[in-house]
Amino acid sequence: MQVAHLYRTSLIVLMVGGIVPLPARALLTFDEGHDQLFATGTLSLAYDSNITANRFGQADTIFSGGVGLEYSRQAGIISVDASGGISTSHFDKFTSDDFSDPHFQGEFSAKDDRTAADLTLGVSRESQADIVSGIRAVSWDYEAGFDTKYRVTDRYSISATFGYTLRDFINAPVLTNLTTYSAGTNLYYTINSARDFFAGYNFSLQETSRGLSFYDHSFNVGIDGKILPKLNGTASIGYELQDPHGSTTDRSTGAMTSNVALTWNFSRRLKITGDVSQNFSAISTNGSVNTLASSLDASFSMNSKTSLTSGVGGGYNRFIGATADGRRDTYFTWNAGVTHTINDHFTTSLGYTYYENWSTASFSDFIRHTITLTLNIRF
Repeated sequence: MQVAHLYRTSLIVLMVGGIVPLPARALLTFDEGHDQLFATGTLSLAYDSNITANRFGQADTIFSGGVGLEYSRQAGIISVDASGGISTSHFDKFTSDDFSDPHFQGEFSAKDDRTAADLTLGVSRESQADIVSGIRAVSWDYEAGFDTKYRVTDRYSISATFGYTLRDFINAPVLTNLTTYSAGTNLYYTINSARDFFAGYNFSLQETSRGLSFYDHSFNVGIDGKILPKLNGTASIGYELQDPHGSTTDRSTGAMTSNVALTWNFSRRLKITGDVSQNFSAISTNGSVNTLASSLDASFSMNSKTSLTSGVGGGYNRFIGATADGRRDTYFTWNAGVTHTINDHFTTSLGYTYYENWSTASFSDFIRHTITLTLNIRF
């Protein structure tokens, strides 16, 4: 319990210290202000009623803390953003689940009158409940992506994207590592200064460490930008074909796909965001799933320092493959929270999340409540 006592003491000290107003500035600034370095930190206290996300999961209290650095450079047409750090969590009862997870992410961007390009790199260690398998999984996650867009004429633009991800599980032999290679292109037609029409094709190859692979072909059309007055975002519809390899029982599966992500700026204080999506993806149990998911979130600014958030969501998961055994999951979730800015360096938040999963696999039929108090620090 010495670790828990340290977290509680640190939380009190930082909250008291946060009452004293301090000027907003970076920890270090150099090269005439083009380069900035920030130090960040978090402290949190959480209650989780189901730490393994399964029917028999038990509750625990979790004390967490983290430190990191953020670097930003804005000069000319090139910008660089990078961040790294480590987060540590201590479980009050199930101490074998304690973890310390490092993370790093970098982004390099370039933009001129016609061309925009963005390169992202990331690596992190994650410890969390895996809802598909119902166990706590620890993995190393690697990602790399490159996006570019070129304006051919005043009306037409073309974009290309390439991606790579690897999720390497290190504590659960029953789970399969997942590797994804992706590439895609879109042709944009500018309807007016506020919105674009686009049509495109995306390909992905998803591989598991047990010799199963999925070739996905997706075609889509949609609109990006201002859909209606005060309503902005992206709305697309298409068709996706998934072709599995490595199993004699799995067959090609096709389905309509959608991706709708819209934000309604109802007023200066109230913003509502909605999302609907349907797609295929590989999962950690050596199979794939066709997911239909939707969510609706609202954010209300009470004043310049305090804001309220709330949201609801739900979805349907149709598991595919020889190991799926006809599994079907339906889930519902809702959340509520409040965030308060103490000063330019300290922000505190309190949030609650309810999650219920109904599954034909009785082991994955569960309810989960999570309450989290967090203090964020940035200098």
